Amino acid sequence: MVWIATLLALITILLLRNRILAIGLAVIIAIAATVVWFFTAENSARQSNEAAAVAVRAVADPTICVDPGLPVAVFFTNNADKAITRLSFDLIGMPRGQSTVAYRGYLRDDQIVASGQTVTRCYALLFHGFAHPRPAIVDATKYDWTARISLLEFGSGPSS
Repeated sequence: MVWIATLLALITILLLRNRILAIGLAVIIAIAATVVWFFTAENSARQSNEAAAVAVRAVADPTICVDPGLPVAVFFTNNADKAITRLSFDLIGMPRGQSTVAYRGYLRDDQIVASGQTVTRCYALLFHGFAHPRPAIVDATKYDWTARISLLEFGSGPSS
């Protein structure tokens, strides 16, 4: 935002001294801003469409994740046209029947999820992710789990 204020001040000063130069500079700046806005909006729309094609679900089920150190299963479904090469997500836990967030962890995964594939991965709970007072003994099955993707990176998947 500082650069916008600087450009406006420069144009204002030029308007007082040389109107033709100021108008020319304003037109060049407007054209550059339009080009940047166009490509940014197009890229943002494409990324939103790709992100909408990826579904994530989390559950604590000891029959899926048998290791007690990795109690939460997260299912990633990639319905996008490209493979997911890296993703980050928030894992949120709320005590059953309550709406308060008791756990929030930011996790990353860099294993490839091919287009059209659903994978299940088990994750550990981070001690610092629990709100105060932190529970002495954590039973992940006593929480409702949700996951929200915060970052997706697409690329070429494994060769067939």
